[in-house]
Amino acid sequence: MDLDSLPPRWVTLTATSDGLPVITLVDEAVALAAPFPSHPVQVGLGVHLNEPDALGQPGELDAPLLRSFEQALVDALGSEARLVSSLTLQGVREYVAYARSTAVLERWQAEPPPGLDTHDVQVFAIDDPTWKGLREIAGLLEPGEEPLRPDELDER
Repeated sequence: MDLDSLPPRWVTLTATSDGLPVITLVDEAVALAAPFPSHPVQVGLGVHLNEPDALGQPGELDAPLLRSFEQALVDALGSEARLVSSLTLQGVREYVAYARSTAVLERWQAEPPPGLDTHDVQVFAIDDPTWKGLREIAGLLEPGEEPLRPDELDER
């Protein structure tokens, strides 16, 4: 099935890290059907919450801003990429998308798209043609498969 025509099916996964909740949303339909060779680049956006609650999750002021931010992100990605997951822990929400190329990000260098300027954001892109990153987030790694970014995951 083609990524562009696959209907989303979002699920919520919960865990803890250092005693704090980790809330993960995953597009399960995409995770189960991955990889998609047309979108070999994983894009991550680390969004530092402005006012997280005591558990490191979005507070009252952040929640509506994040909804607007997420819609602005989906709009900015357009047909070049698809948002597939978000993880929230310790005052940071990380959005994960898969893109056709980094061209979609290059357009953001001069100025972020409207709506993406409400938070401090760090953006990265890595080659992930096997979609290992998403499969890891969704708990779908094969036995013996190593995490895509083991060093970063240890730091979380």
